[in-house]
Amino acid sequence: MFEDIILTLPFFVTFFWAITLWIGAKKKELPKKILALFMTASALLYASHAVYFAKGYQLNIIVDPIYALCNLSVFPLYYIYIKSLTQEKSISRASLLVFLPAIVLSLSSAILFVVMSNHEVNNFIHGYLYKEVPITTYSTLLKLQISIHYIERVTFALLLVPCTYFSWKHIFEYEKKIREFYSTTENRSLNWTVNLLIATIITAVFAFILNTVGKSFFVDDFSLLIIPSLFFSALLYTIGYLGTAQAFSIEDYKKDLLGDKFVKNISNYNVVKYKLQAQITRLLEEDQIFRNCDLRITDISRTLNTNRTYISNIINTDFNCSFCDLINHYRVNYSKQLLLHQNAYILEYVSNESGFASVNSFLRAFKKETGITPGQFRKQLQNSK
Repeated sequence: MFEDIILTLPFFVTFFWAITLWIGAKKKELPKKILALFMTASALLYASHAVYFAKGYQLNIIVDPIYALCNLSVFPLYYIYIKSLTQEKSISRASLLVFLPAIVLSLSSAILFVVMSNHEVNNFIHGYLYKEVPITTYSTLLKLQISIHYIERVTFALLLVPCTYFSWKHIFEYEKKIREFYSTTENRSLNWTVNLLIATIITAVFAFILNTVGKSFFVDDFSLLIIPSLFFSALLYTIGYLGTAQAFSIEDYKKDLLGDKFVKNISNYNVVKYKLQAQITRLLEEDQIFRNCDLRITDISRTLNTNRTYISNIINTDFNCSFCDLINHYRVNYSKQLLLHQNAYILEYVSNESGFASVNSFLRAFKKETGITPGQFRKQLQNSK
């Protein structure tokens, strides 16, 4: 019973999120639909695993091509999911080419199973997949089927590198955009996908090892499957949970950009630059606009009757930081003044008054700016007296 639970746990986790996402995804929520497809492919992948380790010999004729299709599709699907959050509203045909190896190899495997004789199929299943008996005769069809398996392993490794690289690149570019536009990136950031990408790479390394040594290495020693099964289940559950909660994407950013006021190029830009720099400083130090928890760079550009590009360039070059970092710098400095009052103010009050969207975002920004927590800052103040 325990073995059955461990073997099928990743399947039930991914199946749960696949159903949840397919039902909950709205018509225009492309990222969640792609994530639902990712979970569906993962569910079929782990169902195939369960059939293999349960030694469903004859079922492998059906399951093996499905395994090939899903195994070569999950990382491309995760990449497409990241791309839908950070780059585009619709998926281009060129992006779909990443699934071509999965389709070709899985179809080739399925066709070979159809044309192979019973003896060749049994040789492949018992001799190659499970390594229970030595293969007596290597026919042409059997050699082709084995070759496809080797090609799948190489293709899996080759797909992993570009999918990981471009996913990371898209996330980095997206994070840069929102930090230049919003003072508060909470609920907009995709940093969680970076952490999951790292965990997914670890998963991929294990999966690659599994593909290289062969699943037959694990089939007779159940203890080797416990930790990977629990790890995969936890990882996939986290992806499903955070993916469901992710409501913001590049499309929302584009909608907010529509409020940007366009101003033609100014011939005497250097003169205007110093004027704008002084005005930005005044808005921050005198008007304390940073206390608006949802302050956007377009709020400043509208106030100063200029466009976002000029403001962004000045902040990047003269203040040497992103818009988000600049605003958080002023918020942290303001919070320090409130913290001087010893324990007169609770952290939630200090956070709200300083312009942070939540206590957690306040704690992260304060630690990043000062290297210590607000509690440690207060303690240092007390010790200095």
